Amino acid sequence: MKRSGGVSGAVSLVMIFCVLCLSVFAVLTIATADREAKLTAMTAQNAEDYYAADRLAVEIVAALYHNTPLPADIEIVRTLAEFPDGASEEAEFSLPMGENQALEVSVLLSDQNGRTCKIQRWQTVYTGSWEIDGSMSVWDGE
Repeated sequence: MKRSGGVSGAVSLVMIFCVLCLSVFAVLTIATADREAKLTAMTAQNAEDYYAADRLAVEIVAALYHNTPLPADIEIVRTLAEFPDGASEEAEFSLPMGENQALEVSVLLSDQNGRTCKIQRWQTVYTGSWEIDGSMSVWDGE
């Protein structure tokens, strides 16, 4: 009885193809996991920065409300709001959050019918600089 090597060679080719495919998928999985780990760390750092600035902003607003000394070296911009009684005042300040963001807060303090505090703005803003890149060359048809 004679055996042919045709079936054995086809099985070997299929096996090599399967191993190659599994190797490629393994490399892609490792690369994706690495990128996801970096994104998770960056998201955690951004959340930590935001909540630290938020906590400090709440302390500053409480100090403004109770007319006590401020908890940090923060520049407060105070402007008198245009109300008939003249007893309202708007306070604005900005707290840095990481490299390119800041928490901007604006509150309206009023002495009408007791001391009140109304949040006008509590917003995260981008503070980094950017430049328009108009150097893209577009094919003009020639």
